Amino acid sequence: MKKIISVFMVLVISTMLFTACTNKAVNNDVSTDSDNTNTSVTNTTEDTQTNETTEDEVKSTLPDKLDNPNITILWHTSEDQYKTNLKANPDTFDAVWSVKDAFEKKYGGKVNIVPVAWGDQKDTLIKKVNAGEAVDLAQANDQNFPVYPAKKLVQDVSQYMDANDSFWNPGVTKAFTFGGAPYALGIDATPVVIYFNKTLFDNSGVETPMDYYKGGNWTWDSFREAALALTGDTDGDSKTDTFGFGWWDGTYVQFLATDGITNMVYNEDGSIGDNYMTPQATETITFLQNAFIKDKFIDASQTGDYFINAFKKGKLAMTCEYGFNGMTAYASDDYEIGWAPLPKGPSGQDNQCGGGMSGFCIPVTSTNGAGAAAFMRMSAEMLKDFNDNQLLDKYGQEDVDLMNTLAQNILFTPIGIDGYWDANTTIYQGMIKGTPVSTFLTNADEQIKKGVKTTLEQ
Repeated sequence: MKKIISVFMVLVISTMLFTACTNKAVNNDVSTDSDNTNTSVTNTTEDTQTNETTEDEVKSTLPDKLDNPNITILWHTSEDQYKTNLKANPDTFDAVWSVKDAFEKKYGGKVNIVPVAWGDQKDTLIKKVNAGEAVDLAQANDQNFPVYPAKKLVQDVSQYMDANDSFWNPGVTKAFTFGGAPYALGIDATPVVIYFNKTLFDNSGVETPMDYYKGGNWTWDSFREAALALTGDTDGDSKTDTFGFGWWDGTYVQFLATDGITNMVYNEDGSIGDNYMTPQATETITFLQNAFIKDKFIDASQTGDYFINAFKKGKLAMTCEYGFNGMTAYASDDYEIGWAPLPKGPSGQDNQCGGGMSGFCIPVTSTNGAGAAAFMRMSAEMLKDFNDNQLLDKYGQEDVDLMNTLAQNILFTPIGIDGYWDANTTIYQGMIKGTPVSTFLTNADEQIKKGVKTTLEQ
């Protein structure tokens, strides 16, 4: 009998969403005391244990009717863009536009969608709240949190629904919890995974990442061993032209997660800090700096799109991507591709990884919290149904189950504070230039402290 998929599914279309925002520099906030930003390591696997369920156990909590069926949603996609996306890919699911008609049919009323560009969501909501304009639902993502709760722009969602309901991904709930209160819920979680050129591995006689994983030995050590074996000069000009690994300059955030920590930290008292001064951060950054400087299986002279193109040309053995998106992004008739989880770090646990998450939040100017909560639930249920129908057919039970497991073990914190990208640049430049790790991590920590303070004062 076919096993029912966990409710914590990964959404292919959201993969592109998170890739767009993280590819700027990194993948994967605000204390009232800028000196209280160094904190202990947090966000371990125990926070997001696997919750498998049977179909009968997933009960809808949608109300039969709403006293007020009219809601206003601030969303990053216009109707024209949605139609364009749908034309390009009929299987596209949009968490708002794909739900609008069903919601209106069930409850009557009108769903008013206010489109705004991805990068303008935060400023637009701030302006609307300051002006007292009603907005019932907005997206929670890595760019606008923790600003939303820190500036009291959104409400504790547990006022309107059970935040502990096992239907919701607890990792998403944790990621958008601030000062001990949950400000967003969702099931949309997309892990970052390793994609590899299987043909290149097979031709070189090197064990693949998935073989290592299934053998229980997919660690930083075996990752390094494979990357070194596939780095070299293939055309005899004494210059390295094939490298073992490469991705965006924020790859270190994903490797921090495999070693058991997030880069940013939100504390119960509402303060925000980072994990840059922890032993795990030193361990992770040292490993990656060695990959650039000593082992040289990552080309330190390149970044970003270069690695995507190098992979497609057969000149890169391993890279990364969000969820199943790499199956399309790296597809080629010239080679076979495969994927595997990120390798486990010395201080990490099995299946811990970085990734992307998003949810819905309810602004303080909402005039219909009950309607907003109903839309959130309907959207999540439709997303689950979409995934149940689409992903199994495309990728099979084994791959979908593994991706679900990873989706439940993502270590993720939003990064929407001032100075974050400055700290990211400091870390990346320090790694590729060979600067002492303790020096640039200390500098990055100071940049985060200043950013937290600035963000709060704005």
